[in-house]
Amino acid sequence: MNSILILLTWLMAASCSKKDTTPAPFNPPVVVVVPPVVTSPVPVQYGTPFNNVTDRRDASIYQVNMRVFSQQGNFAGVTARLDSIKALGVNVIYLMPVFPVGALKAVNSPYCVKDYTAVNAEFGTLADLQVLVDGAHSRNMSVILDWVANHTAWDNPWITSHKDWYLQDASGNVVSPPGTGWNDVAQLNFNNAAMRLEMIKDMKAWVYTANVDGFRCDYVDGPPIDFWKQAIDTLHNITTHKLLLLAEGKRSANFTAGFDYNFGFEFYDNLKSIYKTNTA
Repeated sequence: MNSILILLTWLMAASCSKKDTTPAPFNPPVVVVVPPVVTSPVPVQYGTPFNNVTDRRDASIYQVNMRVFSQQGNFAGVTARLDSIKALGVNVIYLMPVFPVGALKAVNSPYCVKDYTAVNAEFGTLADLQVLVDGAHSRNMSVILDWVANHTAWDNPWITSHKDWYLQDASGNVVSPPGTGWNDVAQLNFNNAAMRLEMIKDMKAWVYTANVDGFRCDYVDGPPIDFWKQAIDTLHNITTHKLLLLAEGKRSANFTAGFDYNFGFEFYDNLKSIYKTNTA
């Protein structure tokens, strides 16, 4: 029974996410040697780490898009409905990106991240997010954040301060993720060790400052596997927290990197086909 519930739960999470229309990922060869773990200073811990994060085999995950989930369209709107979410049998709340959204070349997508270290003022403040997380924990629910590692907004400060952190064409121009048509975002350069370190440091900081319980990572098949291995090894070094890590991707190697879940795109599409045509 557990395996059936888990399968249906993960299918639900996959069906609530973007359809698998992404092109083949661009994976430039990694030619730098990077440390396996990022040993940045530990931020001040907010609150008490949640000690009842569900086993990954029993997760019932509910995706929240702040903009449409409530009339308020913010963290407070989610907090006000935590009892309703809990009543569905949910034990993990997955928040779509909570970060400031870029404006340059943008289409107002939350996956166009302008600043990995701040919350989107449209949703409230860090304190509002902390209240949401506290409320979820008090109801025995974990909270995970959506993390976008492959690309940033065009007006992310990294582009002007660290242009070498981005993939560039022969003329030295920063480019969008090749072959994707995602022109609202700029492709990061995973050959750059300093960029990796900063990205992982920012990711790690949210575990402490917001007391969250893991991440759903966007477009995981874009960045190279060794980046994710480095990031997850670093997160697993946080011994005070048990973390859930979801990969929006297909590669079996994502499990080797340390992810708890892959998205079941093909299984989901096959079920839809059976429902519509009675054939697989």
